[in-house]
Amino acid sequence: MGKVPKRSPLLSFYIFLYNVTLFLIHLVIFVKLVNSQLTGNFVYAEHFPLFCIGTAAQLLDVLHGILGITSTGVVAGIIQVLGRLSMLYIIEGNPTIHNQISTPILLFAWVLIELFRYPYYAFRAWNIEVYALAWLRYSAWIPLYPLGLAMECTSNFPYSPTLCQKERAIIWIPNTLSTTE
Repeated sequence: MGKVPKRSPLLSFYIFLYNVTLFLIHLVIFVKLVNSQLTGNFVYAEHFPLFCIGTAAQLLDVLHGILGITSTGVVAGIIQVLGRLSMLYIIEGNPTIHNQISTPILLFAWVLIELFRYPYYAFRAWNIEVYALAWLRYSAWIPLYPLGLAMECTSNFPYSPTLCQKERAIIWIPNTLSTTE
């Protein structure tokens, strides 16, 4: 697969711990999601804080790429993390979306991707290739990314007029920065 940047043992240990930590956060999220589905007690507000922590921590993936510690694609990483954080806050601010079937499906799609990605990178920190894990890491996203995108659209499009009317999905730019005048 991808070439691992040459780094010191201490830096490799940090990257290993970082990836194990992110894996464990996403594993807890996954277990909580499964439990909420099995009990029929899905409450978005219960998942929101941990999802925000796990997603915001992924900004370190971007920083690692910028610093050359990993071969992370910086632009793609920024788009993914900021897109997910935006989506989490859009859902949080609109309780009508909380109970839509698309919401837990979206969260499952996101968390499943990370459950394969972070163990893969934890092993790669030590130049260990686990072929089954590599296959999952590079194959699971094929159905999961489109599923996540479809669920984002399903969650947002019916509520787009409401979001704009309530100014919850609009980023206002001060007039001094506006280029329309």
